[in-house]
Amino acid sequence: MESVTVRNRRKSMDDMPEDKRRSKGEATRMALLEAALVLFGERGFEGTSTRDIAGLAGCNQGLISFHFGGKEGLYDAARTVIFDNLGSIVRPMTHRLEEALSAETDAATLCGILQAEITSILTSFIRKQHHQSWFLLLRRSLHVGDEKTRELHSALFLPLLDVIGRILAKAGPAEDSALKAFLLVDMAFSILRDYPMFAAISPARDAEADARDLVGMLFRGILSR
Repeated sequence: MESVTVRNRRKSMDDMPEDKRRSKGEATRMALLEAALVLFGERGFEGTSTRDIAGLAGCNQGLISFHFGGKEGLYDAARTVIFDNLGSIVRPMTHRLEEALSAETDAATLCGILQAEITSILTSFIRKQHHQSWFLLLRRSLHVGDEKTRELHSALFLPLLDVIGRILAKAGPAEDSALKAFLLVDMAFSILRDYPMFAAISPARDAEADARDLVGMLFRGILSR
């Protein structure tokens, strides 16, 4: 049964011109999504209430049901935002690395291409510190064994890990290349998750230079083995 809040919401929306109704509804939906990404990342699904999400978004609690069908629907939508956005970055990167590898590029050049790709991603995300919530939510969801998140994560990142492993196998011992690929990707995402905390206590830092230096340190450590 529809709640009074939702019925009233439908009535007020019906009285608006269509373009204004659409823009107001979209703004509300985005505010709820942004609040959900932050709170689900900080507290997890169980530790987050719809009241808290609505409060952070500055919206009526009943609008979560109106726009998403409830808390689970909002969580699914937040997860979709993360994987859609990450997919638009990770899949093209994986494709470019595959192309470089299939062109029989030498090991040093391949590693340079890989380092440049990872540096570019870190630089982009470090500039946009609000994306920290994505990585907090991903890490928390994987830690508690969220199967849907695990499936989406595997589908997106296993091909990337595979191509990075094959690149690193050309630059060193092949038997530990998969482990090196995992370490590289895991550390890169740890930097994305935690860099805002570091920047908060050292605000004068150059994020772009830090991204470049951090990736350089990772590569020197990995390739020295």
